[in-house]
Order: sequence, then structure tokens, then C-alpha cells
Amino acid sequence: MTVADVLHDTLLPRLVGVRSVAGGFQSRCPAHEDHNPSLSITPGTTQPVVLNCHAGCQTEDILAALELTWADISLPPEERRENDEEWTPAGPASHVYDYRDESGKLLFQVLRVPQPGGSKTFRQRIPDPIAKSGWRWKLGDTRKVLYRLPELIAALEAGETVWVVEGEKDVETLARHGITATCNSGGAGPGKWLDEYTDHFVDAHVRIVADCDRPGQAHARAIADSLTEVAGSVTIVEPTGGKDISDHLAAGGTLGDLLVTWTTEVAPVVFLAPDLHEFLSEVDPPTTWVVPGLLERGDRLIWTGTEGLGKSLTVRQIAVAAAAGIHPFRSESIPRQKVLYIDCENSERQGRKHFRGLERVARLKNHRVPDGGMFVIHRPTGIDLSRPDDTAWLMERVVAHKPDLLVCGPFYRLHAADSEEEKGARRVVAALDAARVHADCALIVEHHAPHASNGVRTLRPFGSSLLMRWPEMGMGIRPATDDYPCKNVVVQPWRGNRDERHWPRALKWSEDPNDWPWLVDEDFKERA
Repeated sequence: MTVADVLHDTLLPRLVGVRSVAGGFQSRCPAHEDHNPSLSITPGTTQPVVLNCHAGCQTEDILAALELTWADISLPPEERRENDEEWTPAGPASHVYDYRDESGKLLFQVLRVPQPGGSKTFRQRIPDPIAKSGWRWKLGDTRKVLYRLPELIAALEAGETVWVVEGEKDVETLARHGITATCNSGGAGPGKWLDEYTDHFVDAHVRIVADCDRPGQAHARAIADSLTEVAGSVTIVEPTGGKDISDHLAAGGTLGDLLVTWTTEVAPVVFLAPDLHEFLSEVDPPTTWVVPGLLERGDRLIWTGTEGLGKSLTVRQIAVAAAAGIHPFRSESIPRQKVLYIDCENSERQGRKHFRGLERVARLKNHRVPDGGMFVIHRPTGIDLSRPDDTAWLMERVVAHKPDLLVCGPFYRLHAADSEEEKGARRVVAALDAARVHADCALIVEHHAPHASNGVRTLRPFGSSLLMRWPEMGMGIRPATDDYPCKNVVVQPWRGNRDERHWPRALKWSEDPNDWPWLVDEDFKERA
């Protein structure tokens, strides 16, 4: 579409008293009784033409009188030139995004401005016929609407599933894939998603794409919170490749590859209390083992030990073995389990060093960890499960990966409260329990044992006494000898197991790089 197309095919045939003037055309305004031509038609900077009635008529009234809409005289987004060097106070813009109201009237524009080093910034402006440039670089009290609002409304009326993303670039990416999407202006951040946006989504089915960073994830949650009570369904998804949906699709991903991290699509199950005799008549389901004889689905295990003894390595060995389908202490096959390992103490570099050797041993035992069998997240700054955002983050990972075994810790890096204060500990275990119950998985939490008291060091977990009462199992390792470095450890329960388990009584350090670091010490009884 060009200026000539709009003038000669759309506008001029509908106007009265048209005459050519410097810079454009002039005619009678159809929106009022105009005896002296007062309507100017001039080329626009980002659209074909600008209509300006010197008597003060609004553009939408002029278009209505001509039985036209903004869309009739505007460039479709796909016809915008991506490299138009539109001037902004921050430098030339690479993209211009129109924000229009329900009728298609242009309210304001967002301009994407590349910056040195590959970064970007954004500027906003509104039409201003008084300004020399035709624009004013402040929104003022201009109404803020969702991006591509007319298209969004049409899709909602047609019953389509609509998508909400973080920025205009991603909206356009999805549009090229035939998906109707929208976003608020200004990107992620508190207060960016306005309450009035919710009214558009009554009974709608909405998928929200969270950018893969903390602000993006928090922004997606805020949108979901505002829509849950009114929408038909709300689902949050995250890309598996790159930071946003555009990166994900550019890397060859599909919409079906997106990770579902939260959803309302599954209706809650309502359980009615059974009669006693009905309850007793039910046959208990068979035990579902995650690691046969050691860990059952739903188990909570706190694993303790003294510093430098190898308690973290023991937990990693259990995790890799479970994912590989081999018993962690014996050379026998077991059903493979999906494992989610969240390390809140070590860096990714340290984690790769720790896990590389264990993965190699699993392969040498002909039990390679399958692709997608174990997921590893490192958060060396820790997470604070007393905060709603971090609790939601944990639940999103669990919802997305659906683990059979969740390993998370150490415990002191899961909160920012006083370790001996029960209220803070209760929040942490509540968040862990919610994740465990949702996934119906076994849970292992590593924790430190307290320092010696009166010359004796126990294996009970440091901190609140709640940690003594909460888990089904409390296990730890202590030195079997006084040798240093210690190559033999005793595996000792510090809490009575609620069900029978068969943990080895002792472990010995393996000198064989092709075997597990910790092996069962079969000779322990003879030395005891």
C-alpha cells in the first residue's frame, strides 16, 4: 500500500471539493458542515496519509463519515520495513509498533531502538498535529491498551486460544505462525499489566509465555493471577531454547515443545470421605519404588553428614543411578526414574565436574542416563522458599519436568530465615511438600549436621526441631574410622523409618575410576 493507493483508490473518491495544495490535498471535511475546505490530507511518516481538520474534527469521526476505518488507510504490520530509520530521541528506530483502540484508532506507538553492544531501548509517542514532526514523545494521560487489540478482540469473539507474551517482537513472531497474541507496552515489571486488561479475557483460553529470566517469570505469574478468576483456562509456558518465544522458534522449537510450568486446565478432583467399612475394603496399591528397597514415591528423606565427608556425592550418586536405571549401591538394574536435581550451593562449572564422572560410570555399566531422564539446575545464590516468587519458581520446575525423584538443597540454602526458627522452617517444608505431592515423587534434601556438643557430633539436622519430625526418613553418614581422609563411613538413621528400608550399613570409598565412588562395605560387620 502506498500514498497513491490510499489517495486515489480509497480517500479522494469519497471526498468533496478536493484540490491539490502544496504538500498534499485539501477538501471539505465530511464530519461537519464545511463550506470552506478545512480538511488537509498529507503524507504520513509511518502511515500513508494524515487527516487533519482545521475545524477540530477528530480523525475517527472523519473516517466514520467516509465509512472507513483506520485499517483502511494504514499499513498492515507485515508491510512495515524493519529497517526504516525512524528518528527517535534515542537514535534511529528499527521497528515501529502501533497501539490501537477497539475501533482501530491509533493511540500511541512504541519504537524499538537498537543500542551499541546489541542491547535495545524503547521510546513511545502519540500523534500530535500541532507538533512540527507530527508526534509528541510523552504518553501523558493517553489510554494504554494491549498491543494488536482489534485482532485480539476478533480472535476472542471467534473462540480462539490467545497468547500473551512479553514484547511486541514476540507478538509479531507468533502472528507469522498464525497465532493471535498480545502484550502490554513497557515489557515486564510491576504494574505493567493493568487491571482493565483483564476484562478482555472473560471465559477465554489463554497461554502465557514467560521469558526465561526472573522478571519474565514474575511477569507471567502476575498476568496469570489477574486472569485466573475470569478466564476459561490459563496456562504458563516457557521456551526450551533461548530467552523468549522468538528465540525458541528460531532455534527450531515448536509450540508443542514449550514447557508447561503452571495451568488451570486440569479441574481439581473432589474427594468425598468414605465410610469406615468402605475404607477398610479397599485394597492397598502395590508399593511404587523409586529406588527399590530405599525410596518409595512420596518419601521424604533428609540426608546429613559432616563437612567434607562426601554426603553431597552420595546424593548425586543416588540421583544419577536412579535416572540411569541402576541401583546406586549394587550392580543390578532397576526401573529408570526421571530426576530433577536442584543444587543451591555449587556453580554450574562445579556441577559439571561432579556429574561428569558419575555419568561416565553409568555408561560404563551399560546404563546410560537417557535424554530427558535427568534435569539439573544450579542456583548457587540459593532460593528462599519463604517467598512466594521462589515457591512459585520451584513449583513451575516441578510441573514442567514431572520428576519421580526431586533432589533439592542443601536445606540452609532454601531459606533466608534463622535456621533454628520453626516458623521459617515450616514455610520451607510446606513448599517442598507441595512440590512433592504435586509430582507424586520422592524427595531428598541434603542438610548439615550440627557441630559437636560435649565432644559428640550427632547426625540430626542442624536447625529447627521440625526437621526431626517432618521426614519419613532421616539418614546420615559418619566416619567409620579415625583415618584422614576418611575412606569408610557408617550409614546411620537418626530418625526411625516409618517403613522398612534396606540402606547399606556402611560404605567404602572406591579407588576404581570406572565404578561408583561409594560402594557397599561388606566387611563392616567384621570390623565393628
